[in-house]
Amino acid sequence: MVKAIQFHRVTPKVQLCGTWNYPGQFENFIRFIHRDFSVVMPGDDRDGLVITFDDGDRSVYEYAFPVLKRHGVRAVVFLIVDYIGKDDLWDITLSGKRSAHLTWDEICEMKEWGIEFGSHTLTHRNLTLLTAADVAYELSESKSVLEKRIGPVRCISYPFNRVNRQIVRFAKKAGYQYGFGGAGNNDLLIKKEAVYITDNIVSLNTKIRERPWVLYRYDRLKQQIINYFTMITMLIKR
Repeated sequence: MVKAIQFHRVTPKVQLCGTWNYPGQFENFIRFIHRDFSVVMPGDDRDGLVITFDDGDRSVYEYAFPVLKRHGVRAVVFLIVDYIGKDDLWDITLSGKRSAHLTWDEICEMKEWGIEFGSHTLTHRNLTLLTAADVAYELSESKSVLEKRIGPVRCISYPFNRVNRQIVRFAKKAGYQYGFGGAGNNDLLIKKEAVYITDNIVSLNTKIRERPWVLYRYDRLKQQIINYFTMITMLIKR
């Protein structure tokens, strides 16, 4: 089985949201995963874990990329195309300062080392609430923009892990080979396990192995709660 371990932001600055990790915490997670599990990339002919990052926050370049290089671990970073090179409009630190998204130069440097980039759509909207035309545009246009700058794009990560049959159909039509989100039924519904500031090695191991079942259900519930909170912050973004 292939599943994704999903990170968002890696930073030493305390965030108001739950979708982040301290650099040292992140390195402990990568060290544990690299030691005890197989790290794979989409399309590899073996089971394992795909390390992913949603949103394309600049902290991935500043803090996560050096860790990945140090341990020789590749990953997939999903970019919100309309935000590349711009400030983050929804998450802020306790100081009130906004972070930024990756620039094209940073993306190209990471890609040259071996990081793969995929689409996280154009605007990070909940695709299940959009019209069919808007879904098709979010998926196809984001892929087109990325491919003009960095070459073939194989992967899509569905914002907020919200996906249905129509979205999968449009993703396939747009030419994506791998979709991240959903229950893990096929290559366009690869299961994601989100890792947050509330996690530790024990909870990460539970998410990967999906046992003990009671603890796993508890961790999935925590993921859903943090996910809902993130959706609310998107609605009130400035």
